[in-house]
Amino acid sequence: MSLVMVVDDMAVVREPIAASLRASGYQTVSAGGGLEALTALQIAIPDLILLDLSMPGMDGMTVLRALRKSSTTAHTPVILLTASADKGDVVQASRLGVRDYVLKSRFSLPEMLARVGKYLCPPNGATALSTPVVASVPKIAKTSDIPRLLDRKQCIERAKQALQARTLSGVVAQVISLAASPRGDLSQLAGLIARDPLLSARVLQAANSANYTSTRGVISTIPEAVRNIGCSAVRGIAAAMGVFDAMPPSDGDGFNPIRCWEHSLAVATLCERLAPEAERGSAYLIGLCHDLGEILFHTHFSAEYQQVLEIEQTTGKARAELERTMLGITHGELVQTILECLGLPDVIRAPIVEYHADGFLGRGGGTLSRLLRVADLYANGMSMGTSQYSAIAPIARVDTRAATGRDHPPRPDAITLRGEILALTALLARFPAHTGAQFMAVPPRRPGRLWLARDSYLSSFDPVLAALESLAEVTVRDGLPTAREAAEHSALVVVARSTSAKGFTETDLKNASTLANASPLPLLWLTGRADPGAIAIPPILWPVSLPKLAEFVAAIE
Repeated sequence: MSLVMVVDDMAVVREPIAASLRASGYQTVSAGGGLEALTALQIAIPDLILLDLSMPGMDGMTVLRALRKSSTTAHTPVILLTASADKGDVVQASRLGVRDYVLKSRFSLPEMLARVGKYLCPPNGATALSTPVVASVPKIAKTSDIPRLLDRKQCIERAKQALQARTLSGVVAQVISLAASPRGDLSQLAGLIARDPLLSARVLQAANSANYTSTRGVISTIPEAVRNIGCSAVRGIAAAMGVFDAMPPSDGDGFNPIRCWEHSLAVATLCERLAPEAERGSAYLIGLCHDLGEILFHTHFSAEYQQVLEIEQTTGKARAELERTMLGITHGELVQTILECLGLPDVIRAPIVEYHADGFLGRGGGTLSRLLRVADLYANGMSMGTSQYSAIAPIARVDTRAATGRDHPPRPDAITLRGEILALTALLARFPAHTGAQFMAVPPRRPGRLWLARDSYLSSFDPVLAALESLAEVTVRDGLPTAREAAEHSALVVVARSTSAKGFTETDLKNASTLANASPLPLLWLTGRADPGAIAIPPILWPVSLPKLAEFVAAIE
């Protein structure tokens, strides 16, 4: 029986592949990183390796070079898993004897099994893998066939058990209550934190980090920290450390919650910057705690959650629907239990519950839940989502106005914000900042120049623009280019509320894409709704993912 090694730092990718291979008759060994893979090779030599290219610590190309230097793996077939078709990587990999690669943006388990079948003998004498059994889950023909793994009560009890004895410290709870209260006296902050020696030490460490360095020299007391970096920064540091320490550690499926924490800190920072001054303390804490359910599901429901993800892959059903059917509760609903266990006040808890109840593209709830929705989407656009496949979508002006009071809130500098978040996450997780840099890795920037035509119905506080700016130079306008402008750009990206939006119909797009005298401009048409009628140019309904945008930008070269 052939042995296949699956190497990927993301359990959500690695485990469904391994389960599908086992269900199809292969033996598997999994590794959550490069060093782990090389260690596993000391025990068993696989017949084929599926290798993720982008991993923290030791990346896939480094692993590949190590494989080729060893006589035992010099000729082992390798299939690369990659988020973008980078020509340089493809050339390097081919020189190292890579047989094949799979773009994660086009990933499907049946295709993966077919690729493996090209290089290995079909297991158990089978003739092909044309009708593979995916994962260790029964074939799902209808909703009633979806297995019930746990009920709501069992999930809540397990969550409470995981959170036992992991409540917020008394000082942190008081800091959070002070921040959440509109009558809170921030002058009390220094005195509160100074009562907890361990918290004081960590806050001072953060205050003296690169994020907050000052010409005034070393900050040695909490009052100095409050004066030098501000009450808001000190309060945020203390609250983040308290919540981070209160969450239970991973139960061991290889999931690393660091990226989730980075996302939560990014959303918290955006919420604070976008909120009215009187609500900034509450807004920060709402952003910080909004994804705790996701972390707990991955860390303490790993076996059950893996089956949810496998069935999501095979059926295409919404994850929230599957969570409710298979576990009796969604990760969003589980947040309420976590927030109650941590003792967070209603002013923090209620907007998060509203956000999860209405969905990330919804429009319901109060101002703070709407603010959370806007910040969450924008963090994804800035490559600070919980995964590289986090949803990216534009935001309507009516939504930014409802959340912030402005149609076009100021956009943050992505590079600066990412640096701030990475440094703070490194302090929370107690690892060197350079070790965690890979968690926020974005695809390489391309030389192409994009024309982004954006419907004026949409806000300039635009996650799609943030994502595209990380990939290439972007000219953004509220209309399509002229002939001269088209000739100066490599591709056209159109973002409009629907396929019949005025000035952005299929006819308009055809005319604009052929304005350049040479070949037609490559076109990416993103829309929120496809209206009835025949359309020759296929639009893409948002949300999209960063790899999908990166794939388009890479292709225009």
